[in-house]
Amino acid sequence: MRFKAVWNERCSEILHRNARHYTNNEIAALIEAATGLRFSVFVVSRRRAALGLDHSQRKDWPAPITRQRWLRSRSVKSKHGRRSSEC
Repeated sequence: MRFKAVWNERCSEILHRNARHYTNNEIAALIEAATGLRFSVFVVSRRRAALGLDHSQRKDWPAPITRQRWLRSRSVKSKHGRRSSEC
């Protein structure tokens, strides 16, 4: 049998307190550290919407894309000595 974490008042309190300054991923980590309950980013996102809380002003999703583009451009420069016009 698998234990399913149940959202409780403590989780809602952590979400309310940190909603303006942290992303859903960071809030999920804060909830896990404080309560021991593990929730996915999707669950935190749905709870945030259900409680009528606005999203944080920070965006954490473009960082991996930017990093990948930067690494790709570095590898093209190292192969050809300069950036090719095909990229």
